[in-house]
Amino acid sequence: MFKKLSFSQQDLMTEIGTIGTGHAATAMANMLGKKITINVPQVDLVTFDHVSDFVGGPEQVLACVYLEVLGDLPGTVLVMFDGPAANRLLTNLNIGEKADYLNLTPLQESALKEIGNILAGSYLSALGDFTNQRIFTSVPNLAVDMADAVFSVPMIALGRMSDYALLIQAKFFQEQQNTGYILFIPTPDAAVKLLKIFGVDAHE
Repeated sequence: MFKKLSFSQQDLMTEIGTIGTGHAATAMANMLGKKITINVPQVDLVTFDHVSDFVGGPEQVLACVYLEVLGDLPGTVLVMFDGPAANRLLTNLNIGEKADYLNLTPLQESALKEIGNILAGSYLSALGDFTNQRIFTSVPNLAVDMADAVFSVPMIALGRMSDYALLIQAKFFQEQQNTGYILFIPTPDAAVKLLKIFGVDAHE
């Protein structure tokens, strides 16, 4: 279901995820006006056709922010929240409107896009620094749909049914109830390049 990594390889990916989510916590704290706690994330190298198993199953409804990844490691990055997490994030922004992720106002959509942009940017910045690769992103887009539908977008864009993706699961805030996911899906060529940087043989 996912590539078997050595302890050192797993430790490296977790360190990158920790640095990225740490940067994101600082940026989100400034945005929300309160201290933000993000736990040490769980990081896995997952085959793309099994990603939905890690986010609650193919019928799990997610609020998903998409960004195109450009530069030396092109692909797509997704920042995903389940419904309760999306609603709590919007409530914590205190923008004066009841949060309902299934019926978002334009202001709420903009807020979720900005949160996704912060999280994706923080993670990719850490990944780029570690791998010495130039990485930057497009403007974010938002969709609220079942996991299978959410994942079909990058699957169609990248023209394949499977390959490897880096999946980061982290919990936000002191109550540890807001679960978000960051999924980096590199193009096939970028995936091979990234795996070589991590010392993983993609053909094993």
